[in-house]
Amino acid sequence: MDKHYKIIFSNLLKDKVYFKSQMTLLGVSEEISEEIIAKAPVILKKNLSLGDARRYADALFEAGGRVTIQVEGNLDNTEKNGPSPGIVTLKHFIMCPRCGHKQVKSEVCIKCGYMNRRQ
Repeated sequence: MDKHYKIIFSNLLKDKVYFKSQMTLLGVSEEISEEIIAKAPVILKKNLSLGDARRYADALFEAGGRVTIQVEGNLDNTEKNGPSPGIVTLKHFIMCPRCGHKQVKSEVCIKCGYMNRRQ
């Protein structure tokens, strides 16, 4: 049973113009890049091997995006249960009480650095 992984884009490491120009070099239109930024956090790719997930995440990191790799489970289990709809539930995310940034649950806001001890 091989595990597979998903890539989640959470926010920008650099400015929006840089990110969109770098994503264009990777073959992603400006409209799609804008949509990715607006909908963050968002699953960009799923059902990847670990090697593919790392290459994908590295390319997005170089383009100026903050991404995480998460385990989805075993391929055998997914095939038995049918295709995943790609929806991540709200319980996996929080909103910073200081700046309002949406992100995967964490004690520290990745945008403003606020230490959220109530989770």
